[in-house]
Amino acid sequence: MKSSQIRDLARRYATGKLSQESYRSQRRSLIDSVTGGQVQLSYREDERTAARPRFNTKLLGITAVVLIVAGIGTVLLIKRSNHAAAAAQAAQAQAPAVPALPPAPGPELVRTFVEANDWTDGSLQNFTRHWTTLDTEDQSQARESLMYPRLVSAVRQQMDSEKAVAGPASPHLMELQKLAKSLGIPTS
Repeated sequence: MKSSQIRDLARRYATGKLSQESYRSQRRSLIDSVTGGQVQLSYREDERTAARPRFNTKLLGITAVVLIVAGIGTVLLIKRSNHAAAAAQAAQAQAPAVPALPPAPGPELVRTFVEANDWTDGSLQNFTRHWTTLDTEDQSQARESLMYPRLVSAVRQQMDSEKAVAGPASPHLMELQKLAKSLGIPTS
């Protein structure tokens, strides 16, 4: 920081080396001589500001306290999570494992057939054979599944396509109609 005669005067007053009256009179005469052109302000580097910067001990203390509190909090969280994990593991070891239920056969049959997208006669016969072995509850669950409307739509589309290409006497159309009949889909 640059220092001038005015700053030096103010510093001497602030440190108590000048009384208020003496400071005011010297400042007035210095300002009058600078504005009158008799004295030119000279700036020089202030040695005190060029010296090593002071540490802010208050900031350092607050930082240390925050780090200590954060460390303690982290240790407590780790202990608590380890305790909770151990308790959960113990409870899991004591609780009998619930066996996973296999998927319902009806919806699974429909999903597998739709995803396979295999419309050969063998695939249609296989699906019809499996469908007829399902009990009424499994068939009902299959009809309520999300894939069933896709199956119905695909069967209708295949029948329409076969009628258009091969005609109403096509053997493949007959297999599609058997499948539709077993599913309860109108064939007309």
